[in-house]
Amino acid sequence: MADPQPQTAPAVPDRFAVYATGVLLFLFIPLVLFLFVRHPAPVALSLGGGVALIVVHRFLARPYMARVAAEKCLWCNRVPPREAVGLELRAGARTVAARCCAAHREPAAKFFSFLHLWRWPLRLGIFLPLLFLLAALAASAAGQPAPVPFATDWFKLVVGVTVNVAALGYLAAREHAPLEVPFPVHNFFLLGVRNLRWIFRLVGLWWIWQGVSSMLF
Repeated sequence: MADPQPQTAPAVPDRFAVYATGVLLFLFIPLVLFLFVRHPAPVALSLGGGVALIVVHRFLARPYMARVAAEKCLWCNRVPPREAVGLELRAGARTVAARCCAAHREPAAKFFSFLHLWRWPLRLGIFLPLLFLLAALAASAAGQPAPVPFATDWFKLVVGVTVNVAALGYLAAREHAPLEVPFPVHNFFLLGVRNLRWIFRLVGLWWIWQGVSSMLF
């Protein structure tokens, strides 16, 4: 009788590599926002560079998500999750099997339920100001008169309000299965949902103040 094969222990994830890669990929986002909002001259280069970074980021962040989805908590970013439980997310035709700490599955599920329920107001609150800003930047880059300062202030104000609604609204939400993600799902795996919420809440509050100040004063 053949000897039983020894059991192979599951690979232990390299926490530093997981965290560091997530931070590096997240930095694409503030860099893109800097190019669009501050649009340093030449404007055409800022606009083109921001769009190129968005495309490149998608190709880098999706493989990262696939690699770490089972290794860290989607909510708090801990590697490995405490008493890990599964959380199935749907993003279009794709299903992502995420993991959470046992205590963090509920807030994560409520958060994505809220995003799906309010997906159209949230999408409009982000993408319409973005399209307006990009159109103004493109016209300016082409040498045409464009309301770039107004478009920038409007982008900050509306997006700032929208991200704060998204960050806080889930507190009053209930879980509704299936959990469908109306925004690029890979971004939520970079730093964890909780950390992303705090970053965008604080930046959003600052943008609200800047937008209101610019329009009133």
